[in-house]
Amino acid sequence: MSLDVNSSKTFSYVLIGLVALSLVVGSVGLVMKNNTPPPSPEASHIEKEAQLKKGIGALKALKGNTLALIKLEGEINSDSSGGGFMESGSGATAVREALDAAAQDDKVKGVLLLINSPGGTVGMSQELNAAVKRVRANKPIVATLLDVAASGGYYTACAADKIVTNKGTLTASIGVIMQSMNFQKLMEEKLGVKSVTIKSGKFKDLLNPYRKTSSAEVALLQTIINDSYKDFLNTVLDGRLRNIKDDAEKARRRKQITAVADGRVVTGNQAVAVGLADEIGDAYYAKDVLQQLVNERFKYDASTEFELVPYESDEDFLKSFFHLPFGEASQHLNLASVLQGLGQSTPPESALPLTMRYANQPLWLYQ
Repeated sequence: MSLDVNSSKTFSYVLIGLVALSLVVGSVGLVMKNNTPPPSPEASHIEKEAQLKKGIGALKALKGNTLALIKLEGEINSDSSGGGFMESGSGATAVREALDAAAQDDKVKGVLLLINSPGGTVGMSQELNAAVKRVRANKPIVATLLDVAASGGYYTACAADKIVTNKGTLTASIGVIMQSMNFQKLMEEKLGVKSVTIKSGKFKDLLNPYRKTSSAEVALLQTIINDSYKDFLNTVLDGRLRNIKDDAEKARRRKQITAVADGRVVTGNQAVAVGLADEIGDAYYAKDVLQQLVNERFKYDASTEFELVPYESDEDFLKSFFHLPFGEASQHLNLASVLQGLGQSTPPESALPLTMRYANQPLWLYQ
């Protein structure tokens, strides 16, 4: 049986209508899915842990202006493996990349840098300090200090526009350390083993653990320590005094900071008293301080408030995105969940302390 022309037209119109309706319904469903609000603060502890494991909260915002949350946790060195709730984003190298990405991201209006670090190697600490300065040149950045932000950790923080610390945070430890071990007596007197070294110059085997260390070596190494310390102290003074206009106040503050720059650690309360930090407060308060700086710098209304979003470099963001179920990339982890994940780092492959892994090298490390 064949259809007449009118029946064919009617059938075509109905078919087109059904296709159009299905497209509309599908589009509405997709929009509703992508606009599903993030889990409420009342979400269960199990749900929050599941989000952490999936890495949802480590993604930066896909649209709109935001404040970037970047976390520096653990020892500072050039090993990019790191640890924490997103392993790829916790190493110092990844933090530097995230800072540089945030500095160039027009959607990011400010950066909150959470620091929970005892310090580490000199070179990587300098890399982080420089990255913080690059952010500062484009937008406000506030450092918030958690359990410890000492030595290289504080060196990183001192470049920020503002430093907010908890009362009991251990910070400062402005100084340089170099350690080695000497087995000369054990090897020669106890075991009868003597080391033989062929070298091109008298300093080529500095701190050789199988022989006595000469006074000339100690003197040479002390010049290296002194030069590194001078850079550390001058960078701290530059960061903490750069906004002080009154010469008398600047001289007073310089004297206070220099007096405690002997390697000691201080509490957050003491840090504020001597000018190493600006205010006492937790990470939530630090976020409010950052928002105020953003509003002042970009001439926003005082009531303007942006979402605080965990942030990664573009490379880490893409890696994380393609390991998530479709649609979850637009969900954000709140600050409470991020703080909850701190301290749950994957242990390093080597249990040796940093002073052993980087023996015979100057370290900006709280010991």
